[in-house]
Amino acid sequence: MPKLDPESSDARKKLNNSIPGYVCYEKQPDRKNSDISIREYLENRLSTCSDDVKKIQEAALMSQMITTWSDLDRLVSTFTDARYLIKGSKYGISTFFDSGLIKDFDLGYLYTLEKTVLDVIDRLDEKIKQFDESIESGMLSDSSRLTNEILEDLSAIQDAWLERQKLIADFQKLGLV
Repeated sequence: MPKLDPESSDARKKLNNSIPGYVCYEKQPDRKNSDISIREYLENRLSTCSDDVKKIQEAALMSQMITTWSDLDRLVSTFTDARYLIKGSKYGISTFFDSGLIKDFDLGYLYTLEKTVLDVIDRLDEKIKQFDESIESGMLSDSSRLTNEILEDLSAIQDAWLERQKLIADFQKLGLV
């Protein structure tokens, strides 16, 4: 097994413990299954977050909290975009999934990117809960701040995922096989 730096090793451990079916990328036969597992897990987590925001949106509509409607529409739309980005990842002819040889130093970055996405989704759960509480208590001033924080987190998820896609797609070009 390749030697990973401590941060990458911690990332791999968290991914293994958090995602059913995820067994890392060191062994070529495990790569496609791990990729499928992480994409399904993250897409499901984002879907759950989106559903929670839709419930908040419904409550805001019922309470006639007009100032929150556009914020909530933006959140639902951005969650949908993030879900489709992760769900629709296609890697074409990338040698990453078929190569028998992988130089170990590059896997650490892949694990770190994936853990970043997982960590941000974990933060989203708390922010969505805070958003719900602010709507329930009528603290509409918090809704704009939380909307921006959630949108920033969703942007961070998309950026990390796009970087992951690029790393996998450019695998052969990087001379890692």
